[in-house]
Amino acid sequence: MQIKKLTTLVLILLFSGSIAANAQQDDRAREILDELAEQTTAAPSVFVDFSISISSLRDEAAGEEFDGEILIKGNKYRLSIMDLEIWFDGNSMYTYMPDVNEVIISDPEEGGGLMSNPTELFTIYHEEFRYRLIDEVSRDGKRLYEIDLHPLDRNHDFHTVKLFIDRESGFIDSAVMAGKDGNRYSLDVNGFDNTRQVPDSHFVFDESDYPGVEIIDMRW
Repeated sequence: MQIKKLTTLVLILLFSGSIAANAQQDDRAREILDELAEQTTAAPSVFVDFSISISSLRDEAAGEEFDGEILIKGNKYRLSIMDLEIWFDGNSMYTYMPDVNEVIISDPEEGGGLMSNPTELFTIYHEEFRYRLIDEVSRDGKRLYEIDLHPLDRNHDFHTVKLFIDRESGFIDSAVMAGKDGNRYSLDVNGFDNTRQVPDSHFVFDESDYPGVEIIDMRW
C-alpha cells in the first residue's frame, strides 16, 4: 500500500470523529464526539498503539494485518508501521526504510490536508459527515458507543466509517472503514496515552542516529 495513503488511512480511522463534532445532526452523537475532540485537543500529545487489518470483500485470501504506533503533537507526528519509521516535523516528511538504510524526504500532499496538519482532525469542524449514534454495545467487558459516519463528499475513497468509542475513557476503541474499492479497513486501539510531554526534536529525523543512511530528497 502506498505510504502516504496508509498514513492518511491511520489518521482518518483514529480521529475521524473529531472532524464531525460540530455538525448539527444527532445530538447525542455530537456530545460523544465533542468529548473525544476536547480531550485530544487539550492533550500535550496523543500516543496510540494500534493494529490494522485489511480484508477484501472480493477475495478473502487477500487480507493483510500489521501493528503500528503513532504520536501526534500539534502539527507534527511520528509513525511506526510496516517496518517503516515516518517523521513529519511540520514541514517535510521523512520515511526511513531500515532494510535498505534509506530515507526519503518528501513534501506532504499538495493542498495540505491531514498529511500536512493532522491537528485539523481535532480543531476544524466542517460539516464533512452525516453521523448517528447507532447503539451501545458490550465487548471484552467494556461498554462502547457505536457511531456511524458517512462523508457528504461523494468523491471520498470510502462510504462509511464506524466508530466504537469507550464510554469510560471517551477515546476510540476501534474503527472500521468500508472502502469503495471493496476493501474493509479495521483498526483496534491496543493502548493510548494523552499525557506525554514530548520535545519537538522527537519529530525530527536525525541523520546521526542512522550511520551510512542514504538520503533521497524528493522535495520541490
